Amino acid sequence: MNNEHIDKMIEAHELWLNYGSDVGKKANFHGLKLPNIDLRDSDFQGVDFSEAELVSANFSRTILQKANFQMAKLKEANMERASLKDARLHRADLRSANLWYANLKQADLTEADLENASLQCTDFENAVLTGANLIKANLMDANLVGANLEKVNLCSAVLDKTNFSETKLTGIIIGVSNLSKIPSFLVEQYGKTFWIIE
Repeated sequence: MNNEHIDKMIEAHELWLNYGSDVGKKANFHGLKLPNIDLRDSDFQGVDFSEAELVSANFSRTILQKANFQMAKLKEANMERASLKDARLHRADLRSANLWYANLKQADLTEADLENASLQCTDFENAVLTGANLIKANLMDANLVGANLEKVNLCSAVLDKTNFSETKLTGIIIGVSNLSKIPSFLVEQYGKTFWIIE
C-alpha cells in the first residue's frame, strides 16, 4: 500500500468520524507495513491495527480507546499521552516504546513485550499484563492499581514510586534488589510465588 492510498484512507476515516458511513469509511490498518507513520493528535478509537508493522510510529496524544493492536509491531513507537483505555495489545511488540502519561486503563497487554519501554506516569489501572515482559522497563510513578501482573518479568525494571495498590503479583520474576520496591504486604501475600533473581 503506497502513501497516497494511506492518505486517502485516513481522509476517509476523518469523514467517517465527522459525517458517518454515508460519506466516509472507518480505517483498517490490519497487517499493513507502516513504519514511521505519523498519526499524532488523531482519533482512531476502535480501529484495527492488529499485526501491523508500526515501528517508530507516532501516536502521541492520539485517541485509541478500544483499538486493536494484537500482535502489532510497535518497537520504538511514540505513544506519549495516548488514550489506550480498553485497547487490545495482546502479544504486541512495544520494546523501547514511549508510553509516558499514556492511559492504559483496563487494556489487555497479555504477553506484550515492553522491554526497555518508557512507562513513567503511565496509567495501568485494572489492566491485564499477564505474562508480559517488563525487563528494564521504566515504571517510575506508574499507576498499577488493580492491575494483573501475574507471571510478569520485572527484572531490572525501574520501580521507584510505582503504585502497586491492589495489584496481583502471582509468580512475578523480580531481581532481589527490587524486592524492597514492592509493598511489604504484597510480598507477604505473593512472595512465596515469586521467582527471585540474584
